[in-house]
Amino acid sequence: MGGSVDKLWDTFFQPAEVPHRYRGLSFQIKSEDDAVVAEVEVPGVDPKEVKVRVEGRAVHVESPRGNAYFTIGARVNSEGVTASIRHGLLTLRVPKREAKTVEVVVDTGEDQE
Repeated sequence: MGGSVDKLWDTFFQPAEVPHRYRGLSFQIKSEDDAVVAEVEVPGVDPKEVKVRVEGRAVHVESPRGNAYFTIGARVNSEGVTASIRHGLLTLRVPKREAKTVEVVVDTGEDQE
């Protein structure tokens, strides 16, 4: 019995085999005044094989080396997204929406005649 426990213990701390399509890509997100910028590492990948999809605040990046999924906390304009790849680094620029100021009338519950 001791041998099977040792074997279980040894395999517990080994990295799991993850199918290639589920491997995550490294990325960083930073906020600028007018946009959110995400940098995703895609070394050695043909730029034509990288797919980017933005749904609301969710960003999906798919490549032969793995995928990245993240959400952007700021209010963004997903229609103005730009993407470029240089030296194995995918840079996504997601413009922020301009904040609107809205005057709100407060109902006091009193008749205003």
